[in-house]
Amino acid sequence: MSVAVPKLSDLLTAAAITPALPLECDPWIVDARLDSRAIADGDLFFALRGENCDGESFIPQAVKRGARAIVAQSAKPSSHDQTVAWVQIEDPRHAVGPIARQIHGRPDETLELIGVTGTNGKTTVTYMIQSIALAAGRPAGRIGTTGYAFGTISADQERTTPEATELFRLLDEMRVGGAQLVAMEVSSHALSLGRVNGARFRSATFLNLSRDHLDYYGDEASYFEAKASLFDSLDAAAHAILPADSVWGSKLRERTAARVISFGRDESADVRITDEECRLDGSDATLLINGNSIPIELPLPGRFNLENAAAAAATALSLGFSFDAIQRGLAEMPAVPGRVQRLQCGQPFEVWVDYAHTPDALANLLDSVRPLVPKRLLVVFGCGGDRDRGKRPEMGEMVARYADLCVVTSDNPRSEDPQQIIDDVVRGVTAVEGVQCNTDVDRRRAIKLALESAEAGDLVVIAGKGHESTMTIGADVRSFNDHEVATRLLNARFGNTTDAGGADA
Repeated sequence: MSVAVPKLSDLLTAAAITPALPLECDPWIVDARLDSRAIADGDLFFALRGENCDGESFIPQAVKRGARAIVAQSAKPSSHDQTVAWVQIEDPRHAVGPIARQIHGRPDETLELIGVTGTNGKTTVTYMIQSIALAAGRPAGRIGTTGYAFGTISADQERTTPEATELFRLLDEMRVGGAQLVAMEVSSHALSLGRVNGARFRSATFLNLSRDHLDYYGDEASYFEAKASLFDSLDAAAHAILPADSVWGSKLRERTAARVISFGRDESADVRITDEECRLDGSDATLLINGNSIPIELPLPGRFNLENAAAAAATALSLGFSFDAIQRGLAEMPAVPGRVQRLQCGQPFEVWVDYAHTPDALANLLDSVRPLVPKRLLVVFGCGGDRDRGKRPEMGEMVARYADLCVVTSDNPRSEDPQQIIDDVVRGVTAVEGVQCNTDVDRRRAIKLALESAEAGDLVVIAGKGHESTMTIGADVRSFNDHEVATRLLNARFGNTTDAGGADA
């Protein structure tokens, strides 16, 4: 931590939090934690009530490990150690961010914090923004689904948007390391659960909204409201980057206080996409910005990635970056793990690994590439267990509209029967006549089938898991990565290695 150790009372005052009762003691606070197992001497423990467990039951463990303060919803029990401060508030979860922010010295005030939200494309756009910033000579970090990265430091993380205790710790580390800007994915769950509460965003970018997480939100309107809360929190000095082609963009424009920069294909867009050309190995377009024509080249295929690039360019404009930095940053952006990731192992056909796991994401991907494939399109995909079951036949039908061969398989079945999930998907596939459909609950075998079926001129898309490195089957979390499995299978057939291994699903 880069700032002086604060007193608990000073933290609460700065975070505008008033306990139900006055503090009986006022310890120095070193850090804040949500996990009692991670508590060290001098820490504050947030005893949060969750869906599966009650954090208040872990208070004795936190105190034993050295916690000096507890923040909880319940009143202090008579048995509580009187030397450990008890802070009773109505909503402890939504106090985590403001308190963690103060502990770590409000790093969001020094950094230019850029939030990116939407159902699809968040990861790619944060990579683009970071690449543009670096092209402009601005040290930039990134936080999201594929982990966090700044300079030579990178690491995986459990969630797309970290819990606030971890988020502000990361922002502080990046600030101390010299970062000036951080592009961060902001998920709907993070907004609903207050993980970014207290954070000051220089700009926020909204990409799109389509069916996802309805098992959690119940309906699209509630899902949108979660996303919209990011823009409700922006002040007049911030920028809102919104799609000109979307009704959701119009709704956000009406309710945000921030200055709006729009992007898209509509003539009203401030950053307008024209002269598009898509290939299997990339895409080109011209961006019309304030009367200027800015040609861009992307190492990523697909109309949807040109939309991502326009969103990143609009965000860059809000930060004052030059057209040259936008052009170079987009052209030189690194490969994004599991996002239209090409595998080149000497095979005479194309193989892509992509994270598309919603009906809209699959439709955007397959609709973009279908006209570009010389021969057949083969798609390996599945649906996750313990999630929105209604989208399963939708995804099956969506893929069947475009693919010549569907291979339906497992994709994190969790506690559900993998075969039942597959059957749900296949109902959608069979609604489309003429498509060949195979099934296999073993994802490795499914990938192997598609690769062995592919011929010169074909494209194999392995969709759904993208960068993920595990497969959850029941209570068992197994090592599994689509890119690694497919690479081994291709190398065994076309390359110099005979290792065709990989974890079975």
